[in-house]
Formats: sequence, structure tokens, C-alpha cells
Amino acid sequence: MSSPTAADHVLIRPEAVTSLATELTALAAELARDADGCRASAGALSTALDGHDGWTAAAAATAWAGLEELLADQTTALARILTAALDAYLAADARIAGGVDPGRPELPR
Repeated sequence: MSSPTAADHVLIRPEAVTSLATELTALAAELARDADGCRASAGALSTALDGHDGWTAAAAATAWAGLEELLADQTTALARILTAALDAYLAADARIAGGVDPGRPELPR
């Protein structure tokens, strides 16, 4: 994906970005809780199933928990990146708006 050129317009809807970051944060928390549950279930699976089957089931539950934990961490990071990018955008927008002098006459075209 290329960066926008001077002729391209970028439309940011701050409330939509904030809403997305909030949803991602909630999803990350849900994934983290589920990972904890999978990790806790691994021991029960090992106990419930004897031998190789128990070990395989416990290993699968542990691996799944690790995957969910990774997804939770990456989802949290994405929510933070969106929030930081929005904050930077709003700060730049405020600086630009502050530099516009409403009393200055328009330049001839």
C-alpha cells in the first residue's frame, strides 16, 4: 500500500476509530480470558484421558491457549496503535487549524 499523495484526501472519523479501538480492547480481554480457561483445562484433559491421548489433548489445549494469548497481545497492541495514531492526527489537525488566521484576506486565484 502506498502513502497518500498531496492530491489524495484522507478522511478520519475520530469516533469510529475510538469505537474500533474500544472493541479491539474488549476482544483482547475476551481472548485472554479464554486462553486462561484453555490453559486450566489442559490439566483436566491430561487427568481424564490416560496415556498418549491425555498428553495429546493437554498439549493441544496448551497450544491453543498460547495462540489465543498471542492474538490477545497483538489485538491489544493494535488498539493502542490506533489510539496513538488518532491522538497524533488530532494534535496535527489542531496545530494546522491553529495556524489558520481567520482575519487574513484570501489570496487571489
